[in-house]
Amino acid sequence: MTLADFLQSRNVTASPRGAFFAGMKTLINAAVFPDVRSWAELYRFLSRRRASDETITLACQLWREYRKLEPVGVAARIVKAVKTFAGHRSTSR
Repeated sequence: MTLADFLQSRNVTASPRGAFFAGMKTLINAAVFPDVRSWAELYRFLSRRRASDETITLACQLWREYRKLEPVGVAARIVKAVKTFAGHRSTSR
């Protein structure tokens, strides 16, 4: 999942977070949002657009949420769960 996909999947609500999503969705739909692959790239993009400190802070929080969803993170959690289950299963016999 790309960051753009992540942002597109979020709901727009009447909140600063919702306003951020609305703005990012507009940029994505206008093909202005870059293919961001790191926090530094997202920060640079937002800084060039003169984003407020509050927006930068919110973007950082959302970046962390996005990173938690990445396949490597998901795969690592699955491996851990399988090992835990296998360990539990062998001790319960």
